[in-house]
Amino acid sequence: MNTQDPGGDLRSTGENDFPAGRNLNAFRAAENHPLLLPVLRTALVVCSCIFLASTYFSIAVNSLSMGLMAAFWLAIMVVERRWGVVRTPLDPFFFGFLVVQAVSTLFSSDPLQSLLLSKRVLLVGLVYFFASTVLREQQVKRLVAVLLGTATIVATIGVVKLIVGGPEENVRLGIFQFYMTTSELMTIATVLLFPFVIHPGTPRSTRWASLVALVPVSIALWATVTRGAYLAAACGLAFTAVVRNKKILVPLILILIVVVVFAPPYVQNRISSIVDLTHPENISRLMMWKAGIEIFKDHPIVGVGDIDTGLLLDRYADPSLPRVWGHLHNTPLQILVNYGALGFIVIMGMFVGMFTAEWKIYTHVREQWFKGSFALGAMAVLIAFFVNGLTEWSFGDQEVITLVWTTLGLVLSLKNAAASS
Repeated sequence: MNTQDPGGDLRSTGENDFPAGRNLNAFRAAENHPLLLPVLRTALVVCSCIFLASTYFSIAVNSLSMGLMAAFWLAIMVVERRWGVVRTPLDPFFFGFLVVQAVSTLFSSDPLQSLLLSKRVLLVGLVYFFASTVLREQQVKRLVAVLLGTATIVATIGVVKLIVGGPEENVRLGIFQFYMTTSELMTIATVLLFPFVIHPGTPRSTRWASLVALVPVSIALWATVTRGAYLAAACGLAFTAVVRNKKILVPLILILIVVVVFAPPYVQNRISSIVDLTHPENISRLMMWKAGIEIFKDHPIVGVGDIDTGLLLDRYADPSLPRVWGHLHNTPLQILVNYGALGFIVIMGMFVGMFTAEWKIYTHVREQWFKGSFALGAMAVLIAFFVNGLTEWSFGDQEVITLVWTTLGLVLSLKNAAASS
């Protein structure tokens, strides 16, 4: 299989090109429907690009394009009369996630709400979509370029907003989303771009493009003034430097120190408040976490279900805690409360499995500038996701978890493309 196919379409060139197989029915379908299949495949590519781009500016467009992706993919499988979903090494983990979601919903204090929020399980389908439909490295390059290109454009809009906006607008930057979501999305873009900058084999034009893109993206992240995102980005970048080239760690730390030292006072205050246990936000979080532990004690096995925990906080938390949150601002604790000990073990095991799968792929493609950089960036996304999740409910933020599943699916597609090239 030619991984550099300039067309980058979703067609295969042979029956054994991809682990899922392109059986005889697929070739017969191509002969019987010479116009329909190219149209469906083109529509699938277009929707995929819209989906990735819209992650950074519209959850409505993102959800709509996701639905269209599923519809066109299903239509292609029907026309070709084949099951086009590949198996992955993570299938048992994903099945376990589905089971614990169902069990926690069955025993939930609010089964209807838990059932409605169980739609988050459907997002796992993104892993299978990208792993199954993206057959060539050139396709992955195109999709990654769309994702990071859109992130750069949106970040640039944010920088312009900082320049021309008033002081009120410049306190905590939000671009098309709430500032906390913006911070997480810009963190993901930052840790995905960085490996391309430092990989020794990256073409000069791509290296410079990635470095230039990092400027507005990092400024936009900085302007959100979000402590958890700062820590997440720093840990993701540090992880990348240690794995790729430990010598880069020293200048990276120096750059981070300079950024902190010359930051405006309100940014410095936010950073210093990370370790200030008397800070009002930290006190609120500690109160929520204490209440979360008490909720878990009363629902230790299967949890309370995938529900808004705001009402439970009213019952379990100190009365002085303001009633403004529907979650516990801590992803591991929220998973423990929602799914109980059983679900916690399964879901944490799933994320360990995801990281392990990405690491195995990275070790095989490390020296290839694109595959190695993207696989490393995807692992850094997981690192940043969990660091940020120590103070946020990242697993419940659709825009964020969507990119976690998407990067995983694209990394798995790189493994398949490498095996068939």
